[in-house]
Amino acid sequence: MQDKEWILTVWGVRGSIPVPSAGTMAYGGNTSCFSIEARDELVILDAGSGLVPLGVQLARQNRPRRAHILFSHLHLDHLIGLFGFRPFHNPDMEFHLYGDVGLRQWLERLMGPPYWPVGLKDFPARLVLHEVKAGERFSLTGDSSLTVRTLRGNHPNKSLLYRLGSGEKSITYALDCELSDSMATALAAFARNTNLLIWDANFIPSDLQPGWGHSTWEQGIALRRASGAGTVLMTHYSWEYNDDFLREQERLAAAKDPAVCFATERMEIRL
Repeated sequence: MQDKEWILTVWGVRGSIPVPSAGTMAYGGNTSCFSIEARDELVILDAGSGLVPLGVQLARQNRPRRAHILFSHLHLDHLIGLFGFRPFHNPDMEFHLYGDVGLRQWLERLMGPPYWPVGLKDFPARLVLHEVKAGERFSLTGDSSLTVRTLRGNHPNKSLLYRLGSGEKSITYALDCELSDSMATALAAFARNTNLLIWDANFIPSDLQPGWGHSTWEQGIALRRASGAGTVLMTHYSWEYNDDFLREQERLAAAKDPAVCFATERMEIRL
């Protein structure tokens, strides 16, 4: 039986901090968050401030009953949306949260007094935490044919890169990863022939800061070609880059590789 169409929706495109300003409305000002509807499951990649509008939509639609949140790492720009995620207050909802070893300890420390009045155990929704080791492969609860592979990213305090796959379809999520020669080789193999590569285009080359754990759209193009990925989706833009600047970068990137796409909030990609 042919797999159903997958739908990826972009909810947040920024790195470091949200930038809600007139100059960022075209591409978006929320931090990283993506949703994937695949095989009757909802998979959420990261919980940046873009998680909040996603939660508003889910609450309005009163669906689904179960969802999965995969955390690339626990820096605040990838977690801040948890505090305003409305479905956590729905007792009929069940969420499976996946992240690096130590996920439970750090989330319980962050979500609760003195930083926030409500802790993980206080939400009416059922929250199930799964700690994952880099290199591990697992199936999502509820659909054993929807599998996730992981790779250790090159980022301060560590990051996890994910490859979600089923049958012939796959999406590789590679944010907050600085490329070295060895990292590029490992990631090209990890993303081999993936349909969609979601890439950290945080900086242009002149702004790149060694050791900060980020990359450029030029590196994303090289990685797409090395891996044979179908399309590369650029995202995690620096908060300092406004819409006019990003439009010019998108123009330059498209001239080098027509399989490049720059993420904008509420964009949908169907596989």
